[in-house]
Amino acid sequence: MKSLSIAALVAVAGFTALPTLAMADTTIHGYEESSLEYALDARGVATERVEEWGSYVRAWVPNGAGGTDMQLFDPDTLQQVSPFRG
Repeated sequence: MKSLSIAALVAVAGFTALPTLAMADTTIHGYEESSLEYALDARGVATERVEEWGSYVRAWVPNGAGGTDMQLFDPDTLQQVSPFRG
């Protein structure tokens, strides 16, 4: 019975450790990447990925034509910004 318990423990530990390693977040302006993606998604912006781009968060957003568009966001408010603002 002990070998079954140990095997079960190893299986559970293996399944919980792998997603943790696979989902290791990078930090973007002090926020975890997955947190930014989740927060943008909650605002209706589905992203393929996010990254730090200067003082902004750059998000790659599916455009509905099979490609992606780049959008920039303020890292603190997640308001979309224009790179050409003066």
